Amino acid sequence: MIERILEYLANNPPGAWAGPLLGLIAFVETLFPPFPGDILFIVVSGWTVSSGFPLFLVALYGVTGCFMASCILFYLGHKPGKQFVEGWLKRKLEPERVNKAKELIASHGPLILAASRFIPGIRSLLVLMAGTSGMRFVLAVIPVAFSAIAWYTILSVAGSVLGNNIQAAEGFMKHFEIWIWVVLALALLVFLIIRIRRRKEKK
Repeated sequence: MIERILEYLANNPPGAWAGPLLGLIAFVETLFPPFPGDILFIVVSGWTVSSGFPLFLVALYGVTGCFMASCILFYLGHKPGKQFVEGWLKRKLEPERVNKAKELIASHGPLILAASRFIPGIRSLLVLMAGTSGMRFVLAVIPVAFSAIAWYTILSVAGSVLGNNIQAAEGFMKHFEIWIWVVLALALLVFLIIRIRRRKEKK
């Protein structure tokens, strides 16, 4: 599929549909995480920007697609609720991943959602868990929007720099995810240190 898209990009200039295509890529990637949407978004955004499409519109379409999909995930988690999570979802995913996401949301809901796009493997699941946990949509919408804006701004800029080169996009995402894990590990370490100090102070 990606090969066909790249072949088309190499032989055709972007039209008015390029923006909606970026939104669709972000939408599908958020709703169906196995879809390689991040790499595809970088490639298509690079192709689009190189043809004169404004960078902020590229990011806006990505944010819009991601936000719409996130709202659907939140609704799915909110309505079917615990029955959906304990049943269908745990049959499709490892129970440990589901439980981990629920624990994160229960203890640090808005903060986790604000960083959700930067947590590999469970980022869409976290939004689903937010709905399941009973969090109000009003409290979830701002951090979800912030996360989408930050993520797709980075991908849009990466696309404008790397162009429609899939190897460069894959390399960028590989190194970017490594740095994300490093930052998450450091953040977790700082959190644990602060928590241990507070417990000692209480004693």
